[in-house]
Amino acid sequence: MIVFSKILADKGTVWDAIRAREMASREVPDDLIRFSSEDKPVVMWNITRACNLRCKHCYLDAQLGPHPDELTLEEGMKLLDEFADIGIPMVIMTGGEPLISKNFLPLAFYAKEKGLRMVVSTNGTVITRDLARKMKDADILYVGVSLDAADPALHDEFRGVKGAWERAITGIKNAMDAGLKTGFRITISKANWKEVPALIDLAVEMKVPRFCLYHLVPTGRGSEIADWDITPRERIAVLQHLYDRAIELQDEDIEILTTDSPMDGVYILERLKREDPERFDLARRLLAISGGCSIGKKVANIDYLGNVSPCHFTPHQRLGNIRERSFREIWMEHPCESLIQLRRMKELLKGACGICEYRDVCGGCRQKAYFYRGDLFEEDPTCIFDPYRGKLKEELPK
Repeated sequence: MIVFSKILADKGTVWDAIRAREMASREVPDDLIRFSSEDKPVVMWNITRACNLRCKHCYLDAQLGPHPDELTLEEGMKLLDEFADIGIPMVIMTGGEPLISKNFLPLAFYAKEKGLRMVVSTNGTVITRDLARKMKDADILYVGVSLDAADPALHDEFRGVKGAWERAITGIKNAMDAGLKTGFRITISKANWKEVPALIDLAVEMKVPRFCLYHLVPTGRGSEIADWDITPRERIAVLQHLYDRAIELQDEDIEILTTDSPMDGVYILERLKREDPERFDLARRLLAISGGCSIGKKVANIDYLGNVSPCHFTPHQRLGNIRERSFREIWMEHPCESLIQLRRMKELLKGACGICEYRDVCGGCRQKAYFYRGDLFEEDPTCIFDPYRGKLKEELPK
């Protein structure tokens, strides 16, 4: 997670509210906030396979109905008991579409009872006023809603259902009216990367406090549209806009960030090096604490069948199943060899990632390396930085 607003404008709205208790160690300034501690990951939990949309990039390959063998409510509550006992810093409920699961609200209220901090990742289309109030009552800390364009037709085409944009906007308004911290989430591709400026404008207009950008990752149905990914030149154009808007909007109640793409931090550092060198060292320290790609360390994923993987984009890397062994045993007490290797990732990186001067703050996307190179530790070929030349690839002129 690269919070442009925090790094460039020393501010955060949702960031500070959600992670106020996730401070870095006492050896560093208080404004250097961790994403999570290394041995207690943020857990992304796909509570259901079911979804009411058919998104072209879905990493889970969600279906219209639930899987017949999904975790039961009782199994889910037992898992939350374990999360509370371990001290998991945050649980992100996702799917499929988590809000259409019959277990969502019971699990949300049980998580509140156990003192767990919950976030929801949703397409927003089913957030009624009543559901929004119940989510607020369950102390849901943040609701991230997917919105892939300011153009309704473009969003609907990507999401596979006509009217999805209007319903998502209504859901966002209902969530905000209920007092839930809410944000836009866009996954960029060749089809919509030029929508970013208009979508940020819409967020400002609607007073949405967070704009979060994802890059297309080739996994699940996303692997079928890998050629939709944008070029380094286009990616730099997007990051340039995010950088400029983070500074321009520093007095507005909105934060701008990207996630699942540690190379974005390299863009910030390279630009600071030229334009604001006094901020370079502090920004690098912040990004180093975040640690770049969090696979197998600061994030974990559990799917609707109880399979544990080191990242939501790597379901093929199964580490165990909570129906057979506890999450604590799988993740902490007896990690398998593949998980141990991922925690040594920075030592094992190959190619350009292995020699990069920014490997301590980045490390590339491991799923992209696996998809394009067949090796989790190979270089990320979509990166915007060329470590051999020591500069950004195809950088746009000023």
